[in-house]
Amino acid sequence: MKKHAVSYAIIRFQPHVETEEFANIGIVLVAPRVSYLDFRLETRRLSRLTSFFDSVEGTTIRDVLKSYYVELKRIKDLAGHSGDGQSRFEFELSDNAEHLFHALTKDREGIIRFSDVRFAMTESPKAKLDELFDYYVRRNFASSVYREGLLEKHVRNMLRLRAIDKNFKRRTFNDGVYSATFPFVEIAGDKPVKILKPLYLGQDDPTRILDHGNKWLFTINRLKQLLPRDVVFAVEGPTGDPLRRRAFQEAVDQFRASNITVVDATVERELVKAATN
Repeated sequence: MKKHAVSYAIIRFQPHVETEEFANIGIVLVAPRVSYLDFRLETRRLSRLTSFFDSVEGTTIRDVLKSYYVELKRIKDLAGHSGDGQSRFEFELSDNAEHLFHALTKDREGIIRFSDVRFAMTESPKAKLDELFDYYVRRNFASSVYREGLLEKHVRNMLRLRAIDKNFKRRTFNDGVYSATFPFVEIAGDKPVKILKPLYLGQDDPTRILDHGNKWLFTINRLKQLLPRDVVFAVEGPTGDPLRRRAFQEAVDQFRASNITVVDATVERELVKAATN
């Protein structure tokens, strides 16, 4: 899948210019080549703001963020605008997204400020936006996306230690409508013969465990005619809570009922055996 260059900035709430203290409250991101401009703004979990900026009324913070959300939504809509009437921004319509992004993030005085513009490459601007919001605003370093990324690195290291990592390549399968990318696809004679997919199923809510499992079960079934018969899920599950364990086991049972091999990603011998057999 083609990667896109994106620019993004962290949206910050800074009510006291004198102290220069701020809190991250959102992300705005643009992918100019595909005319993509979108944002994520925290408007619900405000206890961190109200506790840190205790001299500012909670209702004031909520009103500021709700008003700014409306403004960001208006700017996002302008980025996709294809008619007349953009008197506030004078530029070619084909450059909407990029020009609006830079006009929006230009340094200026006010309660709402922006970080310096940063850059990244991604296959999905939307997924990158969600990832950045989880990291910088929700500070969800242990989010499922983050944990699954760590799990993928763990699997890659295990394969490298056993000198079998070169047998596996990253590959995208596409049926013309739906596509999915797998980080480890074993190739033999230019033909995929095995898929090894690390899967994190230790989410903090049983519903989220089942939702994530069902997403990948749907993916396998949807692309079944394109995928090799040998599909392995290297999973990491929850500990402790019986409801989460029950949801995890239900997801695993559904995988196996669809002829998907399931191994424990934290047990090296199971992982290596699945990769080499």
